[in-house]
Amino acid sequence: MNEIVMQILAKQPASYSIKIGSGFLLNPAEWLSLDYQGKQLVIITDDNVNKIYGEKLANALANYKPLLLSFLPGEKSKNYLTKQSLEDQMFEHHCNRDTIILSLGGGVVGDIAGFVASTYMRGISYIQIPTTLLAMIDSSVGGKTAINTNQGKNLIGAFWQPSYVVADLNCLMTLPKVQVINGLIEAIKIFMTNDAYYFNYVNNNIENIINKDILVIKNIVEQAIKLKVSVVSQDERENKHRVVLNFGHTIGHAIEKMTDYTILHGYAVALGILVEAKISQLLGFLSLEYYQIIQSLFFRLNITLSELKKLNCDEIILATKSDKKMKLNSVRYVLLNEIGNIHYDDNIYVHPVSDEIVKKAICEVQHDG
Repeated sequence: MNEIVMQILAKQPASYSIKIGSGFLLNPAEWLSLDYQGKQLVIITDDNVNKIYGEKLANALANYKPLLLSFLPGEKSKNYLTKQSLEDQMFEHHCNRDTIILSLGGGVVGDIAGFVASTYMRGISYIQIPTTLLAMIDSSVGGKTAINTNQGKNLIGAFWQPSYVVADLNCLMTLPKVQVINGLIEAIKIFMTNDAYYFNYVNNNIENIINKDILVIKNIVEQAIKLKVSVVSQDERENKHRVVLNFGHTIGHAIEKMTDYTILHGYAVALGILVEAKISQLLGFLSLEYYQIIQSLFFRLNITLSELKKLNCDEIILATKSDKKMKLNSVRYVLLNEIGNIHYDDNIYVHPVSDEIVKKAICEVQHDG
């Protein structure tokens, strides 16, 4: 047998800036690279964001004659059909490998637009322009792109880093309270696993956050992004430390799937955090005092247990079996030792937990309030 060896040089490191400020959206000259002059721009957004910001951004970029594409809002649109429709429209308008996608919207838009960018003509550039607190803190940073399937959430996708991220805090001023809380949960999650000081900062500033105090929100956005950048820069492909960012998501994604995505992502993750923190407590890692602090914060944010109480424990556990952290027929969980400190053992960040413990945790949380 003859053998020929192919050696591929390691991928070049990715580097991009995340711009945080106010007024960026309507002043693209402040952030759009001069290298993009003469190239076709495609704005991808959803119908809700399009009404508020889509046409405004298109008009601000009139010299580029951008193509504006929009789809139905919501998690149910995050699928193959939406992705294919966007790609077909781009082909119809002769978009090529020099085309730049501008992803304008929340997490659903960012995930789909990023996934289109990762596969269109084997990969083109894109810019994340998040318009929600959730997207600014979470999905716009780190290069995860994906769509949902009948089997679960985010199971088909790619790691594809944006050229840069533009977070205009003015967009947050139009968000309803429920969407502010929806995004805040992701900030709480990253502080809960990485930064006790900022967890307490959130706890002490709930009213200011709900009232959209832009300075307080700016502090939270900047710190959450700094922490995520620190984690992702060490582990882009989620082989080790990055998995910590999934705290609360194993149960949270199961709840989203079982409710047919009628529950907002942040609220589902909050319920997931309560269950996974309870697992940590039952296993002897997290004290009851810390668990009650977490529980109290979520109750102050009007996170109720009504959705969780409607669900069957065994069916939740079954729904977790499609989780990406599943290994050797065991679902693995990120666990807490204390607020700001995960349970880390022998270079292992996620730990197998028996179905019996998970069921007990779900049942106890269901009866907590």
